[in-house]
Amino acid sequence: MNPWNPGLRPPGSSRGNLLVVDDDEGVRGLVVRLLQVTGYSVVEAGSAEEAADKLAEHTPDLILLDLQLPGKSGQEFLKDIRADDRLRLTPVVMLTGAATQARKVQAIEAGATDFLAKPFSHVELAARVRSLLELKFTTDALEDAETVIVALAQTIDARDAYTWGHSARVSVYAGLLGERIELDEWSLAAARRGALFHDFGKIAVPDAVLLKPGKLTAEEYAVIQRHPGRGRELLQGMKTLIDSLDVVHHHHERMDGSGYPDGLTGEEIPITARVTTIADVFDALTTKRVYREALSRAKALEIMSDEVRKGWWDGRLLDEFCGLLEKLPEDDVRIARLAAPEAVRTTGI
Repeated sequence: MNPWNPGLRPPGSSRGNLLVVDDDEGVRGLVVRLLQVTGYSVVEAGSAEEAADKLAEHTPDLILLDLQLPGKSGQEFLKDIRADDRLRLTPVVMLTGAATQARKVQAIEAGATDFLAKPFSHVELAARVRSLLELKFTTDALEDAETVIVALAQTIDARDAYTWGHSARVSVYAGLLGERIELDEWSLAAARRGALFHDFGKIAVPDAVLLKPGKLTAEEYAVIQRHPGRGRELLQGMKTLIDSLDVVHHHHERMDGSGYPDGLTGEEIPITARVTTIADVFDALTTKRVYREALSRAKALEIMSDEVRKGWWDGRLLDEFCGLLEKLPEDDVRIARLAAPEAVRTTGI
Protein backbone atom coordinates (compact mmCIF):
# COMPACT_ATOMS: atom_id res chain seq x y z
CA MET A 1 0.00 0.00 0.00
CA ASN A 2 1.21 3.48 -0.83
CA PRO A 3 1.80 5.11 2.60
CA TRP A 4 0.86 8.49 1.12
CA ASN A 5 -2.55 7.40 -0.06
CA PRO A 6 -4.45 5.28 2.48
CA GLY A 7 -7.81 6.12 0.93
CA LEU A 8 -10.59 6.79 3.43
CA ARG A 9 -8.52 5.56 6.39
CA PRO A 10 -10.71 2.70 7.63
CA PRO A 11 -10.27 1.51 11.23
CA GLY A 12 -6.81 0.09 11.76
CA SER A 13 -5.27 1.91 8.79
CA SER A 14 -2.92 4.92 8.82
CA ARG A 15 -4.17 7.93 10.76
CA GLY A 16 -2.33 10.32 8.47
CA ASN A 17 0.59 10.66 6.10
CA LEU A 18 3.60 12.62 7.35
CA LEU A 19 6.90 13.83 5.95
CA VAL A 20 9.80 14.29 8.37
CA VAL A 21 12.71 16.42 7.12
CA ASP A 22 15.81 16.54 9.37
CA ASP A 23 19.50 16.15 8.54
CA ASP A 24 20.24 14.58 11.94
CA GLU A 25 19.69 10.89 11.27
CA GLY A 26 19.36 10.09 14.98
CA VAL A 27 16.67 12.71 15.61
CA ARG A 28 14.90 11.89 12.35
CA GLY A 29 14.86 8.18 13.11
CA LEU A 30 13.47 8.77 16.60
CA VAL A 31 10.68 11.00 15.29
CA VAL A 32 9.81 8.48 12.59
CA ARG A 33 9.63 5.60 15.06
CA LEU A 34 7.50 7.55 17.54
CA LEU A 35 5.04 8.55 14.82
CA GLN A 36 4.83 5.10 13.28
CA VAL A 37 4.10 3.55 16.70
CA THR A 38 1.29 6.08 17.09
CA GLY A 39 -0.24 4.87 13.83
CA TYR A 40 0.93 7.32 11.20
CA SER A 41 2.51 6.53 7.85
CA VAL A 42 5.83 8.37 7.65
CA VAL A 43 8.23 9.22 4.85
CA GLU A 44 11.58 10.78 5.74
CA ALA A 45 14.16 13.01 4.07
CA GLY A 46 17.58 14.26 5.17
CA SER A 47 17.63 17.50 3.21
CA ALA A 48 15.39 20.03 1.51
CA GLU A 49 16.46 18.70 -1.86
CA GLU A 50 15.51 15.13 -0.97
CA ALA A 51 12.22 16.32 0.50
CA ALA A 52 11.45 18.24 -2.71
CA ASP A 53 11.86 15.04 -4.71
CA LYS A 54 9.38 13.23 -2.48
CA LEU A 55 6.89 16.11 -2.59
CA ALA A 56 7.05 16.11 -6.39
CA GLU A 57 5.26 12.75 -6.34
CA HIS A 58 3.20 12.80 -3.14
CA THR A 59 1.23 15.18 -0.93
CA PRO A 60 1.50 14.58 2.84
CA ASP A 61 -1.07 15.60 5.43
CA LEU A 62 1.58 17.23 7.63
CA ILE A 63 5.27 18.12 7.37
CA LEU A 64 7.77 18.22 10.24
CA LEU A 65 10.66 20.39 9.02
CA ASP A 66 13.99 21.09 10.69
CA LEU A 67 14.70 24.82 10.69
CA GLN A 68 18.44 24.32 10.25
CA LEU A 69 19.25 22.13 7.25
CA PRO A 70 22.44 21.91 5.21
CA GLY A 71 22.25 23.50 1.76
CA LYS A 72 18.80 25.03 1.46
CA SER A 73 17.62 25.92 4.96
CA GLY A 74 14.31 24.83 6.40
CA GLN A 75 13.06 28.39 6.25
CA GLU A 76 13.93 28.70 2.56
CA PHE A 77 12.31 25.35 1.83
CA LEU A 78 9.19 26.46 3.71
CA LYS A 79 8.75 29.24 1.12
CA ASP A 80 8.89 26.62 -1.63
CA ILE A 81 6.25 24.59 0.17
CA ARG A 82 3.86 27.51 0.49
CA ALA A 83 4.38 28.40 -3.18
CA ASP A 84 2.95 25.00 -4.14
CA ASP A 85 -0.85 25.14 -4.45
CA ARG A 86 -1.12 21.52 -3.33
CA LEU A 87 0.55 22.35 -0.02
CA ARG A 88 -0.84 25.78 0.79
CA LEU A 89 -3.00 24.39 3.63
CA THR A 90 -0.66 21.60 4.75
CA PRO A 91 0.46 22.13 8.37
CA VAL A 92 4.22 22.59 8.69
CA VAL A 93 5.77 22.12 12.15
CA MET A 94 9.25 23.60 12.42
CA LEU A 95 11.68 21.54 14.50
CA THR A 96 14.02 23.98 16.24
CA GLY A 97 17.05 23.79 18.47
CA ALA A 98 18.48 27.14 19.48
CA ALA A 99 16.59 29.26 16.99
CA THR A 100 16.47 32.97 17.76
CA GLN A 101 13.22 34.83 18.19
CA ALA A 102 13.89 36.69 14.95
CA ARG A 103 14.24 33.46 13.00
CA LYS A 104 11.03 32.12 14.49
CA VAL A 105 9.19 35.28 13.43
CA GLN A 106 10.60 34.93 9.93
CA ALA A 107 9.41 31.33 9.81
CA ILE A 108 5.91 32.37 10.91
CA GLU A 109 5.82 35.02 8.20
CA ALA A 110 6.91 32.39 5.67
CA GLY A 111 4.01 30.15 6.68
CA ALA A 112 5.07 27.97 9.61
CA THR A 113 2.07 26.48 11.42
CA ASP A 114 3.73 25.55 14.70
CA PHE A 115 7.11 25.02 16.41
CA LEU A 116 8.49 22.08 18.33
CA ALA A 117 11.65 22.77 20.32
CA LYS A 118 14.37 20.11 20.56
CA PRO A 119 14.56 18.08 22.70
CA PHE A 120 10.86 17.23 22.85
CA SER A 121 8.88 14.44 24.48
CA HIS A 122 6.95 11.84 22.54
CA VAL A 123 3.81 13.01 24.36
CA GLU A 124 4.25 16.58 23.11
CA LEU A 125 5.06 15.37 19.59
CA ALA A 126 1.96 13.17 19.45
CA ALA A 127 -0.28 15.93 20.82
CA ARG A 128 0.94 18.54 18.32
CA VAL A 129 0.61 16.21 15.36
CA ARG A 130 -2.82 14.92 16.37
CA SER A 131 -4.21 18.43 16.90
CA LEU A 132 -2.92 19.78 13.59
CA LEU A 133 -4.09 16.75 11.62
CA GLU A 134 -7.58 17.05 13.05
CA LEU A 135 -7.67 20.65 11.86
CA LYS A 136 -6.27 19.65 8.45
CA PHE A 137 -8.83 16.88 7.94
CA THR A 138 -11.65 19.24 8.94
CA THR A 139 -10.42 21.77 6.39
CA ASP A 140 -10.20 19.04 3.74
CA ALA A 141 -13.77 17.99 4.50
CA LEU A 142 -14.98 21.58 4.09
CA GLU A 143 -13.16 21.88 0.77
CA ASP A 144 -14.67 18.59 -0.38
CA ALA A 145 -18.12 19.81 0.63
CA GLU A 146 -17.62 23.05 -1.27
CA THR A 147 -16.51 21.08 -4.33
CA VAL A 148 -19.77 19.15 -4.18
CA ILE A 149 -21.71 22.42 -3.85
CA VAL A 150 -19.88 23.90 -6.86
CA ALA A 151 -20.68 20.80 -8.90
CA LEU A 152 -24.31 21.07 -7.81
CA ALA A 153 -24.37 24.74 -8.83
CA GLN A 154 -23.11 23.76 -12.27
CA THR A 155 -26.01 21.35 -12.66
CA ILE A 156 -28.35 24.33 -12.52
CA ASP A 157 -26.82 25.66 -15.73
CA ALA A 158 -26.74 22.18 -17.21
CA ARG A 159 -30.51 21.75 -16.84
CA ASP A 160 -30.85 24.07 -19.82
CA ALA A 161 -28.48 23.55 -22.76
CA TYR A 162 -28.64 27.29 -23.47
CA THR A 163 -27.30 28.30 -20.05
CA TRP A 164 -24.34 25.89 -20.02
CA GLY A 165 -21.44 27.69 -18.30
CA HIS A 166 -23.50 30.80 -17.53
CA SER A 167 -22.67 31.02 -13.82
CA ALA A 168 -18.97 30.43 -14.41
CA ARG A 169 -18.86 33.14 -17.07
CA VAL A 170 -20.72 35.54 -14.80
CA SER A 171 -18.12 34.84 -12.12
CA VAL A 172 -15.31 35.66 -14.57
CA TYR A 173 -16.97 38.89 -15.72
CA ALA A 174 -17.79 39.93 -12.14
CA GLY A 175 -14.22 39.28 -11.05
CA LEU A 176 -12.76 41.30 -13.91
CA LEU A 177 -15.15 44.18 -13.26
CA GLY A 178 -14.41 44.04 -9.53
CA GLU A 179 -10.69 44.25 -10.26
CA ARG A 180 -11.23 47.20 -12.59
CA ILE A 181 -13.08 49.24 -9.95
CA GLU A 182 -10.53 48.11 -7.33
CA LEU A 183 -12.78 46.26 -4.95
CA ASP A 184 -10.97 45.25 -1.80
CA GLU A 185 -9.79 41.65 -1.61
CA TRP A 186 -12.70 40.54 0.58
CA SER A 187 -15.35 42.10 -1.67
CA LEU A 188 -13.70 40.81 -4.83
CA ALA A 189 -13.73 37.24 -3.51
CA ALA A 190 -17.37 37.64 -2.44
CA ALA A 191 -18.35 38.89 -5.90
CA ARG A 192 -16.58 36.08 -7.73
CA ARG A 193 -17.95 33.34 -5.53
CA GLY A 194 -21.39 34.85 -5.21
CA ALA A 195 -21.61 35.15 -8.99
CA LEU A 196 -20.79 31.47 -9.32
CA PHE A 197 -23.71 30.61 -7.03
CA HIS A 198 -26.09 33.43 -7.96
CA ASP A 199 -28.68 31.10 -9.53
CA PHE A 200 -28.31 28.28 -7.02
CA GLY A 201 -31.88 28.77 -5.81
CA LYS A 202 -33.16 27.68 -9.23
CA ILE A 203 -32.59 24.13 -8.05
CA ALA A 204 -36.01 24.53 -6.42
CA VAL A 205 -37.69 25.80 -9.62
CA PRO A 206 -39.60 23.11 -11.57
CA ASP A 207 -38.35 22.36 -15.10
CA ALA A 208 -41.78 23.24 -16.50
CA VAL A 209 -41.20 26.81 -15.34
CA LEU A 210 -37.44 27.13 -15.68
CA LEU A 211 -37.30 25.70 -19.22
CA LYS A 212 -40.55 27.13 -20.56
CA PRO A 213 -39.86 28.60 -24.03
CA GLY A 214 -42.84 30.95 -24.02
CA LYS A 215 -43.88 33.85 -21.82
CA LEU A 216 -44.32 33.03 -18.15
CA THR A 217 -47.64 33.52 -16.42
CA ALA A 218 -47.79 35.76 -13.36
CA GLU A 219 -47.85 32.67 -11.15
CA GLU A 220 -44.83 31.16 -12.91
CA TYR A 221 -42.90 34.42 -12.69
CA ALA A 222 -43.62 34.51 -8.97
CA VAL A 223 -42.00 31.07 -8.68
CA ILE A 224 -38.89 32.35 -10.50
CA GLN A 225 -38.73 35.38 -8.20
CA ARG A 226 -38.33 33.12 -5.21
CA HIS A 227 -34.98 31.71 -6.38
CA PRO A 228 -32.71 34.40 -4.80
CA GLY A 229 -34.19 33.82 -1.36
CA ARG A 230 -34.18 30.09 -1.81
CA GLY A 231 -30.55 30.17 -2.86
CA ARG A 232 -29.62 32.13 0.25
CA GLU A 233 -31.48 29.64 2.45
CA LEU A 234 -29.73 26.67 0.87
CA LEU A 235 -26.24 28.17 1.09
CA GLN A 236 -26.29 29.97 4.42
CA GLY A 237 -25.00 26.91 6.26
CA MET A 238 -21.75 27.00 4.27
CA LYS A 239 -19.32 29.18 6.21
CA THR A 240 -17.06 29.57 3.19
CA LEU A 241 -19.95 31.19 1.32
CA ILE A 242 -21.28 33.45 4.07
CA ASP A 243 -19.67 36.56 2.53
CA SER A 244 -21.28 35.83 -0.83
CA LEU A 245 -24.88 35.53 0.30
CA ASP A 246 -25.64 39.19 -0.48
CA VAL A 247 -24.83 38.50 -4.12
CA VAL A 248 -27.06 35.44 -4.21
CA HIS A 249 -29.92 37.26 -2.50
CA HIS A 250 -29.78 40.64 -4.26
CA HIS A 251 -28.58 40.08 -7.83
CA HIS A 252 -32.09 40.83 -9.17
CA GLU A 253 -32.51 44.15 -7.37
CA ARG A 254 -32.78 47.30 -9.48
CA MET A 255 -31.47 50.77 -8.74
CA ASP A 256 -34.98 52.28 -8.85
CA GLY A 257 -36.38 49.73 -6.40
CA SER A 258 -38.39 47.78 -8.98
CA GLY A 259 -36.34 44.60 -8.56
CA TYR A 260 -36.73 41.67 -6.21
CA PRO A 261 -36.78 40.16 -3.62
CA ASP A 262 -36.52 43.20 -1.31
CA GLY A 263 -37.01 46.18 -3.63
CA LEU A 264 -33.72 47.80 -2.55
CA THR A 265 -32.69 51.05 -4.21
CA GLY A 266 -29.37 52.62 -5.23
CA GLU A 267 -26.56 52.23 -2.71
CA GLU A 268 -28.76 49.99 -0.56
CA ILE A 269 -27.88 47.24 -3.02
CA PRO A 270 -24.49 45.79 -2.05
CA ILE A 271 -21.74 46.71 -4.50
CA THR A 272 -20.90 43.01 -4.92
CA ALA A 273 -24.48 42.35 -6.05
CA ARG A 274 -24.50 45.33 -8.43
CA VAL A 275 -21.26 44.14 -10.02
CA THR A 276 -22.70 40.65 -10.46
CA THR A 277 -25.92 42.00 -11.94
CA ILE A 278 -24.02 43.78 -14.72
CA ALA A 279 -22.14 40.56 -15.48
CA ASP A 280 -25.29 38.45 -15.28
CA VAL A 281 -27.38 40.60 -17.62
CA PHE A 282 -24.56 40.95 -20.15
CA ASP A 283 -23.91 37.20 -20.32
CA ALA A 284 -27.64 36.44 -20.60
CA LEU A 285 -27.96 38.82 -23.55
CA THR A 286 -24.87 37.64 -25.40
CA THR A 287 -25.61 33.91 -25.24
CA LYS A 288 -28.22 31.94 -27.14
CA ARG A 289 -31.44 31.19 -25.31
CA VAL A 290 -34.38 29.00 -26.23
CA TYR A 291 -36.48 32.09 -27.03
CA ARG A 292 -33.86 34.07 -29.05
CA GLU A 293 -30.44 34.05 -30.65
CA ALA A 294 -27.37 35.47 -28.90
CA LEU A 295 -27.00 39.23 -29.25
CA SER A 296 -23.79 40.98 -30.23
CA ARG A 297 -21.81 42.81 -27.59
CA ALA A 298 -22.79 46.13 -29.10
CA LYS A 299 -26.51 45.30 -29.09
CA ALA A 300 -26.35 43.95 -25.54
CA LEU A 301 -24.63 47.08 -24.26
CA GLU A 302 -27.16 49.24 -26.11
CA ILE A 303 -30.01 47.43 -24.37
CA MET A 304 -28.27 47.69 -20.99
CA SER A 305 -27.68 51.43 -21.53
CA ASP A 306 -31.41 51.89 -22.19
CA GLU A 307 -32.12 49.97 -18.99
CA VAL A 308 -29.75 52.25 -17.07
CA ARG A 309 -31.83 55.20 -18.28
CA LYS A 310 -34.93 53.40 -17.02
CA GLY A 311 -33.26 53.28 -13.61
CA TRP A 312 -32.52 49.57 -13.49
CA TRP A 313 -28.72 49.19 -13.38
CA ASP A 314 -25.78 51.10 -11.95
CA GLY A 315 -24.66 53.33 -14.84
CA ARG A 316 -21.20 53.91 -13.42
CA LEU A 317 -20.56 50.19 -13.28
CA LEU A 318 -21.85 49.73 -16.82
CA ASP A 319 -19.44 52.43 -18.03
CA GLU A 320 -16.57 50.60 -16.33
CA PHE A 321 -17.76 47.32 -17.84
CA CYS A 322 -17.76 48.86 -21.31
CA GLY A 323 -14.18 49.97 -20.74
CA LEU A 324 -13.32 46.45 -19.60
CA LEU A 325 -14.78 44.89 -22.75
CA GLU A 326 -12.69 47.16 -24.97
CA LYS A 327 -9.64 45.25 -23.76
CA LEU A 328 -11.29 41.83 -23.48
CA PRO A 329 -11.41 39.91 -26.79
CA GLU A 330 -14.56 37.93 -27.42
CA ASP A 331 -12.43 34.81 -27.79
CA ASP A 332 -10.56 35.41 -24.52
CA VAL A 333 -9.71 31.97 -23.15
CA ARG A 334 -11.29 32.73 -19.77
CA ILE A 335 -14.65 33.06 -21.52
CA ALA A 336 -14.22 30.77 -24.51
CA ARG A 337 -13.35 27.76 -22.37
CA LEU A 338 -16.76 28.05 -20.69
CA ALA A 339 -18.72 27.84 -23.92
CA ALA A 340 -21.06 24.90 -24.24
CA PRO A 341 -19.75 21.81 -26.05
CA GLU A 342 -21.00 21.69 -29.64
CA ALA A 343 -23.17 18.68 -28.91
CA VAL A 344 -24.96 20.56 -26.17
CA ARG A 345 -25.37 23.74 -28.20
CA THR A 346 -26.86 21.96 -31.18
CA THR A 347 -28.74 19.02 -29.72
CA GLY A 348 -29.43 19.99 -26.13
CA ILE A 349 -28.00 16.76 -24.73
